[in-house]
Amino acid sequence: MDKKIALFSIMLLSATLSNAQYVLKEADKQASLYNYSAAIPLYKKAFSKKVTVRAIRGVADSYQLLNDYTAAEPWYNKLVALPEHTANDELHYAKVLINNAKYADAKVALEGYLGKQPNDPLAISMKQGCDSAVKWKVKPVKGDFENLKAMNTQWSDWGTGFRNGRFVFASDRPYDSLRHDRLFNNSNISRKKYGFTGRSYLHLYESDGFDSSTTRLLSRNVNGDYHSAKATYTADGNTMYYAVTNLVKKKGRFAEQLYTLNVELKASKWNNTNGNWEIDSFPYNEIFDYSVGDPFISADGRTLYFVADFGTRGLGGTDIYYCTRGKDGKWETPLNMGPSINTAGSERTPFMDSTGVFYFATDGRPGVGGLDIFSAKQVNGTWVPVNMGYPVNSAQDDFGPAYNTGKTMYFSSNRPGGYGNDDIYRFTPWKILVFSLEGKAFDKATKAPLSNATVALANKATGNVLTAETDDDGHYKFVLDSLSDYGLNATRVTYYPAENSFVTTNGLTESQVVHQDVWLQKIEIKQVAAPEKKPLIIAKANVKGHKIDLGTRFNPANVYFDLGKANVRPDAGRELDKLIALMKENPNWKVSMGFHTDSRSDDNYNMKLSQKRAASVLAYFVSKGIAKERMTAIGYGETRLINRCANGVHCSEQEHQANRRTEFEVFDR
Repeated sequence: MDKKIALFSIMLLSATLSNAQYVLKEADKQASLYNYSAAIPLYKKAFSKKVTVRAIRGVADSYQLLNDYTAAEPWYNKLVALPEHTANDELHYAKVLINNAKYADAKVALEGYLGKQPNDPLAISMKQGCDSAVKWKVKPVKGDFENLKAMNTQWSDWGTGFRNGRFVFASDRPYDSLRHDRLFNNSNISRKKYGFTGRSYLHLYESDGFDSSTTRLLSRNVNGDYHSAKATYTADGNTMYYAVTNLVKKKGRFAEQLYTLNVELKASKWNNTNGNWEIDSFPYNEIFDYSVGDPFISADGRTLYFVADFGTRGLGGTDIYYCTRGKDGKWETPLNMGPSINTAGSERTPFMDSTGVFYFATDGRPGVGGLDIFSAKQVNGTWVPVNMGYPVNSAQDDFGPAYNTGKTMYFSSNRPGGYGNDDIYRFTPWKILVFSLEGKAFDKATKAPLSNATVALANKATGNVLTAETDDDGHYKFVLDSLSDYGLNATRVTYYPAENSFVTTNGLTESQVVHQDVWLQKIEIKQVAAPEKKPLIIAKANVKGHKIDLGTRFNPANVYFDLGKANVRPDAGRELDKLIALMKENPNWKVSMGFHTDSRSDDNYNMKLSQKRAASVLAYFVSKGIAKERMTAIGYGETRLINRCANGVHCSEQEHQANRRTEFEVFDR
């Protein structure tokens, strides 16, 4: 009996394995025909009978190819946990993690892959993109972002072109989804399903972009039985290029089967007589070998950009090419746009705006995830691409950039939160006004530029003060806020402060550089004999908290300078402010200031230093509103020592300190 049970178990297991092999074979067949939606349940059935790398990979790859990254992730997670997985499985897993915005996990997966394939440029780019994506999301591009509800459906809608003020786009919505399609003689369009998605084939539609009831199919001779997509027009709307696919019968392993030809371009001329398009083929189609698609025609019809997978003739997957129309009206040989645009990855959907800025999508450069949209300008004859950042780019595929008029960009994306698989969006960046203030500091008398002047810019609303030192050419620069008023001033040692200037960005509607020079008058330092006046006794609320005798010299506390420097320190400023307050209360007062050093350092150096300090304090008083005519400032250097500490005499620091003094004498004029 036991032998019979064992034999039955072996037979059952053999049948199960045989059935699993049959199901896997059928799943592979569907996948080879791009019928991934049909292949997935077969791979899952095979997996339920026996866990194999082949079955798991089949489910994971099929979900990824259908852009269902959420469903693909757990299957790739299972796959890379098996010892039989390949390095390529790790790369696909990393891509899916990026598509799901799991950048930290993706970096870990990429590091594992790069340990096996260290020179893979795509993997290196993807890893760099993981870091960039986080930064772009933290600082998104400011603007108005909108899903075009009037054109989008629960299916796939993408690839915006413009003709005579209307949008032209591709969609795989059901053919009977348009209530009025019979009115436009399109009821005879094929109702076949596309095995890759299980939905309708892509066809071209037009719309006003605002009212869904204006959406209609393009004519039957444009929309064939299979895919028609990515239409582009010359400025007059009379010439159109678009991409199509066709199917032919081909002898296969299992039976005669339909075989999808590669994508090709069609050229069409509008016939005003019969109100329809006359179709022709692009001369460089290679439908049996390569795909040629995503056309963009320049406004004048002289240059055609497109993508093609010309195998070893390209730099990676699909590259962007262009060709120009010769004088004979024929298209010249296509030229690859080169490595400044094309990468080891795939480039898609080229577009050039009226200013010569080139736009395209690629997965071969660091980005947010999947296909990212880049803009490129020519610098010294070389294209320099720049990622357009978030939210234009998302963790998934963003492609098909296009401009009609103005600054609004239309593009397509399969990001989460849309109506269907691919949706059409528009993004209008906010007008970012950038203002700066530049100028120079000059000597008022000699007109020479002044270096090392301190220029201060005070925001009148916030009170914030920015400062800048002028360079060797006297130049300074600030960045200004919009809608703001400022006060501008400048100071320099041995110069009076510059007169306050008013700067504003209110009323400015374009980014610009505001120019404002500052002029400073040099302070002439000379000794002036003080007139004889009778002393006046003032009690309290005065300098040092003691009385001031007019005509008597006094040395206020805490008016010190840093070693070898002449600028007024904050603590010295607070002490000087007390005297300034008294001078404002007594407008008849005049003050004479004397500045002294100790004997250390060179005599000439000390004289110049004391004169700089005199000028600095004088400028400080002027900046506080005291007229320069009410003051004299004299630098004595070490010529008036008050003790024995002359050159070469050893003295204590306290004795030297006594010589480093600032003396004031107040008079009532």
